[in-house]
Amino acid sequence: TTPIVIIAMVEPPGSMKSMLRLLLLLQAMVVGRAHNVDPSVASFLITGESRDTVSVSLPMRRAKCTFDYVAGQPVHEKKQVKEGSQIKVEDVVQRLSGQCASGQSGYWTYEVCIGGNIRQYHGADSYMLGRYNRVEGKILKFDNGLPCDPPSNPMERKVDVSLACSDNMGLQLISEPSTCVYTMTLLTPEVCADSSFPKLMSSPGGAGGPKSDDGHEDWILQVREMENGEVVCTAFSTEQKLAGSRLSFSSFSLKLDADEDERKVANPTMKARAMGRVPLSSSEVSTERSMISHGKDFNGKLGYVEVAGTLSTAGGGAPEASASTGTAARGWFT
Repeated sequence: TTPIVIIAMVEPPGSMKSMLRLLLLLQAMVVGRAHNVDPSVASFLITGESRDTVSVSLPMRRAKCTFDYVAGQPVHEKKQVKEGSQIKVEDVVQRLSGQCASGQSGYWTYEVCIGGNIRQYHGADSYMLGRYNRVEGKILKFDNGLPCDPPSNPMERKVDVSLACSDNMGLQLISEPSTCVYTMTLLTPEVCADSSFPKLMSSPGGAGGPKSDDGHEDWILQVREMENGEVVCTAFSTEQKLAGSRLSFSSFSLKLDADEDERKVANPTMKARAMGRVPLSSSEVSTERSMISHGKDFNGKLGYVEVAGTLSTAGGGAPEASASTGTAARGWFT
């Protein structure tokens, strides 16, 4: 069965994204016809302030896949925080979990992923400086990095990350005050309501600047039939292989339906990930039948979501895979 794909047509910079876009466009041209709009093929672009419901279908198997979203203001930003409030760093870490920021200092570029690792890299050279461990006061402690220079200096690298108020995420004030001991400052709007945190200006595109571009992002919605007859519905950002999705979502849902009343989706399985391929926890998602949506602890970050299942017949059995079905991968970013 030919995969059905939704393609975002806006062309962001980057050769990898350009090549992916071209491949998907060629695929859509094969599926569609020049003078007949195929309702199962569409394109959508998510911006920093948007909401929409997008659907695709697999007519041969009579399956429908629907993605509903509201992007713009993440759930945690809806809380009314008064100027002068005291902010707990532990709460900031929880809200930013899975997000990454980068900055450059001299030869090296540094990247910190909240709740994960810190690394420095240049080209193919990459060193893990530390893993997130704990909060001490207002400092994020990253320990157990790669040994400094074994065997002469087996001390493990470590990093202290402080927080500062800024309109955008980024890294600044990166230094190595002693051998293999690093300090840096994470810029984030999460602490701006607390005047005890310093305020710094971010520098987009430069050292410490955020990776996000113009706030527009290409997403793909697709439905596929696997060789065993399973139908897989996925929605994902094309940034997943690159920097990861930079959008914030207030809500989302992905649903797989059978188009006929006498059929239903059996044995559904679901998954969702934030940017950086970080799985969403059970409290961050809600599942019901063949639909997955945001949960009570969803922090607004989403990069990939999937629902899969078999279409049962009226008698309860799953139909056999069609003869034309080939071996299909679940998607480029699974």
